[in-house]
Amino acid sequence: MTLLAPTLIVFDTTALLAGAPRDWRGFSRLGECYVPEVVLEQVGFMSDRASEPEAEATAREFNRFYPNSGWKKTNTLAEHPTLKPTPGHTLSKRARLSLEVLGCAYGLALRYPSSLVVLVANDQAMLQKVLGLQVKNLCGLPVTALQQWHRSQRRPQVVNHHLQLMRSSPAASANPTNARSLPTANRGSAQAEVASFPLAYQAQRRRRGGRSLWIGLLSNLVSLVVLAIAVAAIWSVVRPDSFKQFWQQLPVVGNPKK
Repeated sequence: MTLLAPTLIVFDTTALLAGAPRDWRGFSRLGECYVPEVVLEQVGFMSDRASEPEAEATAREFNRFYPNSGWKKTNTLAEHPTLKPTPGHTLSKRARLSLEVLGCAYGLALRYPSSLVVLVANDQAMLQKVLGLQVKNLCGLPVTALQQWHRSQRRPQVVNHHLQLMRSSPAASANPTNARSLPTANRGSAQAEVASFPLAYQAQRRRRGGRSLWIGLLSNLVSLVVLAIAVAAIWSVVRPDSFKQFWQQLPVVGNPKK
């Protein structure tokens, strides 16, 4: 009998808030469940400040479920060219969270090449990015597919496909030549795997911040010059004698003393 690869299930916020306690308990029977630390923080924030009452109630239920669930918190991150923000493009909070969750799933795939990592999200763009990574031991599922899996005990076709890919080339489940995994360190918990953000990305953000400051100062200076010219033009039309007297008194245009 062929042994199946262990399954690691990583959840995005959209997937958690689309479930219920009975679903979460069912997911636990499919494999090891991981929640990125940024997702836990977001769910904690939404438990009393969500814009929708239903989302707030679900977030509270998950906060009650999680401590004794056996689910694991992770902050593993790994770099990949397609998971970097576009230079000069300002990301929304949701977009930044999505990139961190994708980096977390990719990092787990690199860290555990003999396990199949399944990212669960209701964001179609995230699932497309997972597909674009082309990693044999990493795939994406919408939460409805995961619900059907635990209720029917029949693996989705995409999961079977990636398991077959892993069996055909077990030594190359994740390709470290496309990206490198960042180092991790404990943060006081055996379940927490911590990695720093890509240093290049942090430096890039600092450089963009410096450029933005100078651009802002230059823009303000240009606005002041334009405003001064406009005021002078109006003054010269409304009070030409007063303006002419003021203009001649300026050091740069006044008549030189003989």
